[in-house]
Amino acid sequence: MGVQSVTGGRVSWVSDVEPGPCTILDAHHPDIPNLGDVTAIDWKSVEPVDVICGGSPCQDLSMAGRRAGMRPGTRSGLWESMLAAITTIRPRLVVWENVRGALSADAFTLRDLEPGSGHLGDRPAGPSLRALGRVLGDLASIGYDAEWCCLRASDVGAPHRRERVFVVAHPQGQPWRSDIRECGIAGDPDRAARDEWRQPAAGETQGGRARADARGSDRALMSHLLPTPTARDVKDNRIARNPKRPDDTDTLSRALTIIKRDRWFGQYAPAITRWEAVLGREAPAPTEPGRTGQRLSARFVEWMMGLPDGLVTDTGISHSQQLRALGNGAVPQQAAAAIRTMLTNTDAMEAAA
Repeated sequence: MGVQSVTGGRVSWVSDVEPGPCTILDAHHPDIPNLGDVTAIDWKSVEPVDVICGGSPCQDLSMAGRRAGMRPGTRSGLWESMLAAITTIRPRLVVWENVRGALSADAFTLRDLEPGSGHLGDRPAGPSLRALGRVLGDLASIGYDAEWCCLRASDVGAPHRRERVFVVAHPQGQPWRSDIRECGIAGDPDRAARDEWRQPAAGETQGGRARADARGSDRALMSHLLPTPTARDVKDNRIARNPKRPDDTDTLSRALTIIKRDRWFGQYAPAITRWEAVLGREAPAPTEPGRTGQRLSARFVEWMMGLPDGLVTDTGISHSQQLRALGNGAVPQQAAAAIRTMLTNTDAMEAAA
């Protein structure tokens, strides 16, 4: 969704094996083939496409996971299959997304690392190659120029941090040439709104190279950002633990609204209000009745992720499958902003050259 909002075009095929996501994809793209197991595809027989996008599984790269790294036998090692597709099809644009842990998790490569001083493999201790370096190096080895950036969901107005790494790549000397769209997703803020929210932190580098300090750059967000919600965080039908009291001068209707919102969101209410304004719809309640009491609402998580109401929750899959699919997804407005920024930077550099 994020890529399409920038590049346009149609979805030609997908590749997924998880039951939940497969059901979601089939519900919204019933006529598009699912190629199934990405490790078993004969890419020479697949319809060529202009854009290949994906995010190899993050569990082995995430700070919340085992940190097994990007190596054979790990789920994150499925990058090799995406690389095989790129090598064979040679798309005009590649987009890869993953967790920030890709900057620090180690990686394995079949290619020799140069051992000389100042080269990639000269570190006496610790991993010599990071997962992001592996992706960029693999792309360079098949003739693709690449740029990367880290962007938080909160940078486009979302009420949670959810920082992600995005990579865009194109064949060397052949940058993506098409009109870069400004919108396309419900709630995708225009450039003026993004610039108002975004203020680089001290030492931060724009253009997708590095960030020295990722804290404190949500200028318009004078509030707390939500953590990644889990079932254990929602008790007594609320997320927050320090609700505020309404002003006595409020009307009864206004007071009741504030009480309800504070009971649900407490210190996070300003962040929730900001995302409501971006998406153009109110936040649903964070909890819902479950078999053993209140449980985390998948519809609330869907809203947090910036997705249209019901995109995941109205597809007939189980509550646990909904939460799993949403947790493994990306905020499309965040993806669109990252991709648009990098493509714009590439156009500017090409024009200067």
